[in-house]
Amino acid sequence: MEGADELTIDELAARVGMTVRNIRAHQSRGLVPPPRLVGRTGFYGAEHVRRLDRIRQLQDEGLNLAAVARLIDDDRLAEVAAAPFTDDAPARFEPGEVAERMGLSLDDPAVTRALELGLIDVAGDEVVVALPRLLEVAIELSDQGVPLGAMLDVVAEVRQAAARVAKAFMGLADAHLVEHVVVDTGGDLDAITRVVEALQGQAQVALDALFNQAMAAEIRAYLAPPADPPAADR
Repeated sequence: MEGADELTIDELAARVGMTVRNIRAHQSRGLVPPPRLVGRTGFYGAEHVRRLDRIRQLQDEGLNLAAVARLIDDDRLAEVAAAPFTDDAPARFEPGEVAERMGLSLDDPAVTRALELGLIDVAGDEVVVALPRLLEVAIELSDQGVPLGAMLDVVAEVRQAAARVAKAFMGLADAHLVEHVVVDTGGDLDAITRVVEALQGQAQVALDALFNQAMAAEIRAYLAPPADPPAADR
């Protein structure tokens, strides 16, 4: 970042609510990258603001600087925390293999739609399927006569609903779990992984229970005999 987007150390201190002395101390510990130097003046950008905000938040939650350093400097934190929710690794296929398994031609509109939804991608001379388990479900439904285009309409709708559910669970975790996890584990990645794995299992049980209840209600409503018309209409 350059020019108007950059801050002097005094401006940075005012922006993040720290003293200049504290910022220099964090720099000396390697928690904050060095500024861009112009002559003898250092200029700080958005990355410095983000890091200092995070340091202050972690300290407010009770972590000492050693634990803060472990969390700040470990780029694996996001991947470690997301890992329990990413067990469906992408699969790679030869060109045309996925379409052939689905009984489609490569120019079928459903293939284009799957590309648009990010469910498949082309990487060199391979086709990458983002969610192989979803592909197997699609093949089974296709064998039963369900068109892929209709399935993709449902996938798009369910994806939106899943995003809302995930946001709700993340809001719950942010409000009631994250602070305790950070403080109780001291930033230890293995301990964080165990907590997130437990959260994944809890979320899955809750979703299964609620989805099964909703599907049972939909099936009963679908198969219920039609209601008798009002007496005046007979």
